[in-house]
Amino acid sequence: MTAPPYRPEMGNGPAPTAGDPRATGHDPDDHYRRRYEGVREFLRVFDQMRIRPTRREGDLPVPVLWLTGSDQATTTAADALEARCDGTPFARIGPVPDPGDAPFAPLVAELRHVAGELAATAPTGEPRLRFPLFQQTVWMLDLQLTETEREQLHDAAKRAIRRRRRQVTGGTGQDRRTFWANVRAYAEGPLPAWAAATALLSAGWADQLTALFGVTAIASGLVIGSVHVLLLSRSWAGRGRYRWFCRQPYLMPGQPRNRPRDIAAFTVRVLQARRRAAAPRPAPGAPHEPATDPAGVHRENTDRKDADRNSTDRKAAEAAQAVAGIEHLLVHAFLEDLRQGYERRWWKVWRRVAWARTSYPVLLVDGRDGRLAALIEEVRAAVRRADPLMVVVAGRQDRPPLPPGVPAGRGALTGRPEASEELWARWVAELGRDRALGSCRVLRVELDDADVSILEKITVPVRGRRRPLLAHPSLPWAVVATLVCLSLVRVLADETGRCAPGIRRMESGECVGISDGGFAFAPQMSRVLAEIQRQNRRILDGGHPYVTVVYLGKLTRPAGAADNDAMTDIHGELAGLAVEQRRLLGIADGSQLQMRVLVANAGNDFQYAPEVAEDVLAMIATDPTVIGVVGLGESKEKVRQAIRVLARRAVPVITTTSTYDDLGRHENRAVIRSFFPLAPPNSELAATAARWAKEGRPDRGIRPARNAMVFTDTRPGDLLGRDLGARFVKAFNAGAGPGVTADFVEFSGGAALGEKVTEVCGRRVRPDLVYYTGRSPQFGAFVAALGKSQCDHVTIMANDDVTQYVNDHATELGRNARVRVTYVALSSPAAWHDVPAQHRTDFYGQLDDLLGSLDMRRLPAVELPSRDYAVQAQDAADALMRAAQAAFADQGARSADPGRPGMVDRGGVLLALANLPASNGDSGLVKLHGATDGLHALDRPIMLVTVDERGEPVVVRQCGRLYADQATGSTC
Repeated sequence: MTAPPYRPEMGNGPAPTAGDPRATGHDPDDHYRRRYEGVREFLRVFDQMRIRPTRREGDLPVPVLWLTGSDQATTTAADALEARCDGTPFARIGPVPDPGDAPFAPLVAELRHVAGELAATAPTGEPRLRFPLFQQTVWMLDLQLTETEREQLHDAAKRAIRRRRRQVTGGTGQDRRTFWANVRAYAEGPLPAWAAATALLSAGWADQLTALFGVTAIASGLVIGSVHVLLLSRSWAGRGRYRWFCRQPYLMPGQPRNRPRDIAAFTVRVLQARRRAAAPRPAPGAPHEPATDPAGVHRENTDRKDADRNSTDRKAAEAAQAVAGIEHLLVHAFLEDLRQGYERRWWKVWRRVAWARTSYPVLLVDGRDGRLAALIEEVRAAVRRADPLMVVVAGRQDRPPLPPGVPAGRGALTGRPEASEELWARWVAELGRDRALGSCRVLRVELDDADVSILEKITVPVRGRRRPLLAHPSLPWAVVATLVCLSLVRVLADETGRCAPGIRRMESGECVGISDGGFAFAPQMSRVLAEIQRQNRRILDGGHPYVTVVYLGKLTRPAGAADNDAMTDIHGELAGLAVEQRRLLGIADGSQLQMRVLVANAGNDFQYAPEVAEDVLAMIATDPTVIGVVGLGESKEKVRQAIRVLARRAVPVITTTSTYDDLGRHENRAVIRSFFPLAPPNSELAATAARWAKEGRPDRGIRPARNAMVFTDTRPGDLLGRDLGARFVKAFNAGAGPGVTADFVEFSGGAALGEKVTEVCGRRVRPDLVYYTGRSPQFGAFVAALGKSQCDHVTIMANDDVTQYVNDHATELGRNARVRVTYVALSSPAAWHDVPAQHRTDFYGQLDDLLGSLDMRRLPAVELPSRDYAVQAQDAADALMRAAQAAFADQGARSADPGRPGMVDRGGVLLALANLPASNGDSGLVKLHGATDGLHALDRPIMLVTVDERGEPVVVRQCGRLYADQATGSTC
């Protein structure tokens, strides 16, 4: 934009006079244009001076801008500069009358006015400037004390600070007016920080928290952050904010050791200075009485007057010094508030508003009194620290803004408005000499009356710097909202992906982990698990010695799987453990160790058994009461891996119904000495089953088999089917006569089973016995396929894994005339029918009592816990507890912690298991060692069981012993 041409009719200048370029023949348009461009340059340089540099460029020590000229010129220029500061912190003061209350009262009034003006305006969406240090200084100066309190200043100051600390929105009128502005300013710092911290912690600990606790933690962070903001926004915001008073130089003693250590001690020094400043001072020019008496007769009185005069002069000097100290403290606190409000530090990056302030605050001192500007420069020269305040002094040339005695470097840089850019460039160039304040503190711009009309009419776009994108006011809230939302999603997702603290949800949807019975892995087991939890609590509350046994089983099925498996086998094992717990609790004299039971779920088919075994090892590291593991009742690869994991810490493991011969060996075939299988091995089961198959039992309608077909499940990870089938075929064919043979039929899962049955039964030579080595879930489809095939009146001999299926479908199997079902069982209640009374077990009665107390007797039979599996788990737990009791007795019931029950050493339990004597268990004889291979129990019962027409189990053959004195059969 160029300057408009001079036109008298437009009134854009006075009429030509002598000496005017228009009267001397010079081009008036050119002269006016230069003046116009000069004013434009002056306004642009003013914008440039008040624009805050970027963080990389660094803040500049802004010089004082001194406008000189006539009152009309400086006033018009001040109005133009004020208009350019619209929307940014700006204050304008003129002469303030002396209130007369105190020598420093005018300065207090001026600074209050300036602070209020600067805090009244801020860019849209930005918090306003705050002056807590200045307000605290004024509060100390205004503190009113009683006569008694004046004698005990330190105690009085402490009481006053305590009262101020209890105020929230109270205090001075300025405190009340700025309280909500304080809330707005601080809400951007602590509140997002608290919210972000709790959100991150909740997200990090999501796997250990419930959803309710996680959401509550996030909400608590917001509440705590809000309370923190309110506390910071009070008139008093903590001692930490006011430590600055003890570090600044004013009103301080000369000796460093006497410096105040806290705000209360500094308040005492302020009150003492206020008292000294209030001392009467002689009026300037007041006459003094003569120093001596002409007659010489009143010399004593004259000496007294001289002493009084000296004392008055000393007090006046002290008063002047106190006033100066108070004034400098007020200005220093005011400038420090501005400095902190504009402080940009990487370690304070959360103070977004300091980074968002892109223009310096401007103070325009308009009038003849430049005392405030002089005090500001005095403080700057003393502390040697730059602050963001840009001071503009509009006054006469004979009243410079720099006070006497303050070094001005090379003096003021002076020039006309059109030289403003050159002045600014020279000042920046000189900045290298003194980076703290600049080698030159004043830029003087001379104005005259000819500039007035231009300043009134000129339009120059206001220059500014955009707020940094990362300093946008919505950014911290967006970040916090994102963190909170992500944390909520994490907590809620983890809640859906986690079942309870310490129990996690796996990819299959199953809940896997260790519980004390309080978490029901499967609904049908909830009553038994709750009973285990209740008994655990009784044990912990009883104060008697106890040990912890971990049951590791498969308590869940994959999400989405057909809900037709009551899992009565696992249910039975848990019930057996509950019976053993109840039996030990019944021994009230404390002579027997109590058995606390933890339930560990390894997932369907023991898929997560190694991971859960790692959890057990981690628990053992923190819980010395854990002595061993029972369960692991299937011959799976994952089970073998879990046993190897537990063997790393020599954790005793007693398996219930797993039968694979090499389950207790390391990868290098070395024997795991902490492994004690309760069930007989596949080698013994296959040999016994093959002998029984060839011999038959004609009196029970079971003909000797001549052509056996072995259906073997070959699914990966299952150690039972292939091994058991191969051993059966080998044993059946060994020493067989002509026409007696056994062969394999392999299948993988139940889908291909029907097709395999149809193919085998369609052959010319059909089998008269089918040996099934698969799993229980496929057995129903296998029986149905055989019943519809051409294999008429075929006998099925199945392995012990089908016990669960037979228990659940005993009635329909007994009525099936086409297929005769027998299975090799490891235990059966029917086996005890003909046993002498003195050797019979009462376990099944105890189990009935347990089910009755849990109101489970009325449940359908297919939903009741399996008795066969319950007795196996009870015997495994009993063996482990007998070993623990023996180890406990050998240790003398010692406790490492006086006053607490004695602990059992796990190594002692392992040694006791290796030497445990035989006992008459409830499932049969329990002798964990003595087998020929040195790995398995000796003389464990093996039974051939069928079901009659009523669905009742009938024991057809038996090997092994139910009790120590039982005679073994001749064919075993």
